[in-house]
Amino acid sequence: MLAKRLVTGVCFIIALVGLLWLDAWMGPVRVGTWTFPPGLVLAGVGALLVGLGSHELTRVAAKADIRVDALFTAVVTIAVMLATWLSSSLSDDFGSTIPLTIIVLALVASIIRFSHGRCVEHAFASSAVVMLSVVYLGVLSGFLLLIGADISVWMIGGVALIVKCCDIGAYFTGRAIGRHKLIPWLSPGKTVEGLIGGILASMIAAIILNAALGSPLDWWWVLIMGGILAVVGQAGDLTMSLFKRGAGLKDSSTLLPGLGGVMDVIDSLLLAAPVAWWMLRLSLGASDWQASLGS
Repeated sequence: MLAKRLVTGVCFIIALVGLLWLDAWMGPVRVGTWTFPPGLVLAGVGALLVGLGSHELTRVAAKADIRVDALFTAVVTIAVMLATWLSSSLSDDFGSTIPLTIIVLALVASIIRFSHGRCVEHAFASSAVVMLSVVYLGVLSGFLLLIGADISVWMIGGVALIVKCCDIGAYFTGRAIGRHKLIPWLSPGKTVEGLIGGILASMIAAIILNAALGSPLDWWWVLIMGGILAVVGQAGDLTMSLFKRGAGLKDSSTLLPGLGGVMDVIDSLLLAAPVAWWMLRLSLGASDWQASLGS
C-alpha cells in the first residue's frame, strides 16, 4: 500500500510541477479582446478533477440513499469553479456577483430537477447535495485558482506542498509514536502525536519554501501561516471522512492506486484554499510577489 502511495504521489508531484511551469511560462492568455487570468492550464485540469470529485461526492450521497444526478451536479460545480477563477479578471462591479449568480441558478435548477414529476420525497436532500458540491468543490477549488491568478501560479504549488506535508508528517509521526487517538469515532487512524508532527512538518516546509522562493514575508508570519494551513487542511480531511463514514465508505473511489479517489487527495486542500488566499492577499499582492522574484 505504501509503495503504491509513493508511486502515485510522485506522479502527481511531477505532473503538478509541469503544469505550474507551463502556466507560469504562458502567463495571462489573450483571446481577442478577452484576457484570461493566469492559470489557464490549471483551470482546465482542475475542471477535470473537480468533475471527477463531484462524481465521487454524488456516489457518496447515493450510498446514503439520496437521489442524485451526477452529470448535472458536475456541470454546475465546474461552472462555479471557473466563474470564481475568472472573477479575478472582471471589474469589481461584476467579479464576485457572477459566481454567486451561478450558485443561485444552480439552486433553482436543482429544485426544479429533483421535483420533476411531482416527486417531493428527495427534493430537499438531493438539492442539498448539489449545493454541497457547488460550494465545497466549486467555490473552494476556485479559491485555489484565485491564488494563482492574484498572487502567482507557483503559490498554488506552495500551498499544496505545505498542506500535504502535514498529511505526510502526520502519517509517519503517527505510525512511529502515535498513542492517543485524535477523533476515534471519525478517523481511527489519526493521532494527536501525528497531528503535532504534521503541523511541525508544514511549518518547516513553509519556512524552506519562503526562503527558496525569496518571498518578502517575515519568517514568523510564514511559520504561523504554515501552522494554520496544516490545521485547516486536516479539518478538510476530516470533513470528507465525515461524509464517507456516513455512507459507510472508506475511500471516495478506487481511481488512484494507494490513494483512493480524487476527493481523498484534494480534500485537505479545499478548506485550506480560501484561508491561504486571504492570508496571502492580506500579506502581499501580485506586484510584491513579482518584485520579490525580480520580474
